[in-house]
Amino acid sequence: MKLLVIVALLAALSVDVAFSRKKSWSRKNLSTKSKETTKGSTPTAKPLTAVDTGSFVVQMHFQLNDVSGVPSSMLTDSSSIESQPWIAAIFLRNGKRFNCGGSLISPCWVVTAAHCFPDGNETNIEQLSVYLGKTNIKEEDAEKEQRFTVEKLIIHQEYKDGNFNHDIALLKIRNKNGECATKSASARTVCLPPLHTQLPAGFQCSIAGFGMERHMAWHFSNNLKQTNVKLISQADCKSESYYGDLITKNMFCAGSPDWSTDACSGDSGGPLVCEVSGRMFLFGVVSWGDGCARKNKPGVYTQVTNYNEWIAENAGLSKFTSGLMYPMK
Repeated sequence: MKLLVIVALLAALSVDVAFSRKKSWSRKNLSTKSKETTKGSTPTAKPLTAVDTGSFVVQMHFQLNDVSGVPSSMLTDSSSIESQPWIAAIFLRNGKRFNCGGSLISPCWVVTAAHCFPDGNETNIEQLSVYLGKTNIKEEDAEKEQRFTVEKLIIHQEYKDGNFNHDIALLKIRNKNGECATKSASARTVCLPPLHTQLPAGFQCSIAGFGMERHMAWHFSNNLKQTNVKLISQADCKSESYYGDLITKNMFCAGSPDWSTDACSGDSGGPLVCEVSGRMFLFGVVSWGDGCARKNKPGVYTQVTNYNEWIAENAGLSKFTSGLMYPMK
């Protein structure tokens, strides 16, 4: 499922990339304000955030009195939307072309990857559509699906496509009646962990999406698929045999022990979720990788817990990012 941006291939296939091959890059001066696009005013990369077990401090004494995050290849196993009810499918061209995945974190907000919108602030959000409850990107299911337009796109102000650092973005969604998502068995929010919470290497999590079923495939998977991966220590992820200094503190790695499954192109922006105390928490956003399911080249993910304050500030979701409340009871 590694969402690698293979420019030449994508140009030839006219495919919008959600996973990008790592390129050489240099640091540039960064602005301090979030990049925001509002209506009236288009995707690439992949892995997860790993931590050394020595620094493992998962003091997850949460208040578990709500039910957000409880569900009522690359990615190899077919999945029902009810098992991943927070997953969002982001389309271009008014719903005609699948672009990236995302995760519903509140009734009105979806988290995804910044690289999914290569035009940045110039993205025409009126051409974006977001679906919840979708199991097949080629078919519609009126009983399960909810369709939304994008009212606002916020790309992290420090994101640079040269290195995929700060690869995170927010979408504010509304349906044709001006309403946000309605909770159902096929549409439910995922929990956000407390700020800077980390899980130990070897912890099993799951990823899901509609990405390519093999590297360099000619098309995305029609059906939602998922697989399990294990978190990889930051030390291993940053080792020369893996990715070296391409890994920043805002990224982490995850993969299967036998390198048989992974995220791939088309899975970008989608969730890496981990079950803790019976709840599913969004720890990673599919960002980038080197190929798909390659030995010593695991998926790379945006470390969501580094962005609680950014999410709270830009989306007004402080109660959702505190780790003390779970929406959509």
